[in-house]
Amino acid sequence: MKLREGAWSFDSRDLMRAQCPHCTKLSVARELKLPQLQTLLDSFYERPDNLPIRYGNQFEEALERELLVNLGDLLQKPESYDPADTRKLMLANVPVIYQGSLKGGSGSMVFSGRPDFLLRSDYRFEFTETGLTAIQSGNLTAGYTAWDAKLSKTPKPEYQVQVGLYVDVLETMGLNAPGTHGLIQGSREINEFAADVLVANMKSKRSEYLDEVATFIDSGPTSIADCGELICTATSYCGICEYPKLCSHQRYETNSLQLVAGISKAQVVSLRATGVNTVRELGAFEGNTETMGQEKVAVLSRQARLQQHTYDSGEHVYEVKNRAPLTALPQENKGDLFFDLEGFVFSGPAGGLEYLFGYLTIDSGSQFHWSWADDRDAEKESFEGFIRYLFARLATYPDLNVYHYANYELAALRRLAKRFDSFIDEVEQLINDGVFVDLYLLVKSSLVLSQESYSIKKLENYYEFERKSSVKEAMGSMDTYESYLEKLESDPTAAETLKRQVLDYNQDDCVSTLALTRWLRTL
Repeated sequence: MKLREGAWSFDSRDLMRAQCPHCTKLSVARELKLPQLQTLLDSFYERPDNLPIRYGNQFEEALERELLVNLGDLLQKPESYDPADTRKLMLANVPVIYQGSLKGGSGSMVFSGRPDFLLRSDYRFEFTETGLTAIQSGNLTAGYTAWDAKLSKTPKPEYQVQVGLYVDVLETMGLNAPGTHGLIQGSREINEFAADVLVANMKSKRSEYLDEVATFIDSGPTSIADCGELICTATSYCGICEYPKLCSHQRYETNSLQLVAGISKAQVVSLRATGVNTVRELGAFEGNTETMGQEKVAVLSRQARLQQHTYDSGEHVYEVKNRAPLTALPQENKGDLFFDLEGFVFSGPAGGLEYLFGYLTIDSGSQFHWSWADDRDAEKESFEGFIRYLFARLATYPDLNVYHYANYELAALRRLAKRFDSFIDEVEQLINDGVFVDLYLLVKSSLVLSQESYSIKKLENYYEFERKSSVKEAMGSMDTYESYLEKLESDPTAAETLKRQVLDYNQDDCVSTLALTRWLRTL
């Protein structure tokens, strides 16, 4: 959101974050230069930089390189980000324009954005053996189609809205081609959409957003207090926000209901309408709301009460809500495995790579086993080797179980079986026979914890286990693996050190799964 010489403008990221009133108000208030706001924002500013953003940029750059190789001078970049320079190339009938700028649109507020590619009307995109190219496939008519590169495998609705914004500007410029516009996906698929569909969907979202902006501006805010609660209600967009730490800080400062594990945005709204605004208040609440019955409220109230106990005392507590799943947990078997997979979806072969199979055995003392893959062939070898090993071990220990935390491992095994057309029936047999035990499902169905999430890292507050790896979180392991990939060819010694760090993290997860299993049996 920008205010320049009395004129407001917005960009595609503003509209993407429009589901969060906090983000919208904050972006407007920043431009209004409300007293003390900039000091607050500066103290929490964080440049958006994460794996999806970095690899999204790399994907876009890779497509640009492929087009440069395949098209040569047919592909051109404007001299600057001034929309006039992009318009100049369009009027010169350049076949493909990349990193252009568009400004205008039919809305009550000017839109400013940068489509990844603008394609002349008589061309179409196509993937060939040499990568992305553009093929001349029709008669030249005035105008261009707009295209964005997205690492995502699917054409998400918000991405389509983004392209719709570009189409709308092209239409107001009189430079919209009659063909389809669309998205170039990380799966190297091209998704095309009709201009009228894109624009219609976009206008609905834009109207809601601009109405919200206008309402806030017209209210005449003069202080930070006029912005309301400085907490994001749509955390799915925190990855593209500059102030996620501000939200986090404010949640704790205000004892926000958003801290309650498992609570939804709709439930927060419903509780607030009843006058329940904090974790503490929810912990003491015994009634119901207009949209939630007493039973559902009681579940959230219990969760809030336990969390508030930890906030007040620092003591981690839990309650058993259902003993049946705990009673059904199998007794320890010498053949048991404690299993954890590491995958990376941002680079390498299409569909990502399950690069590390790690598991712990206990029949000859606690022993960590692993298999590492840097390419698809090695991934197949790791997968098939693990399944063969598991069936061989079942022959010796027919009552063994494979313990893991959450569904990632089973989903990955099914995905790999399908990918390689290998052991498909065997994987399903293992799952259907109950060999795999998902401890996350067991914990969720049997316990209430005084934690804001039910990740295995949070559960480690309850049993004797201390991580040894310098890598502590899943995102940290992916960052380390990314660094490993960067060093693999240029600095093998450094790459090996990074690989060891990821292995240590995976081993910690396997050992923690064993410790969790033993703790659950004591309950």
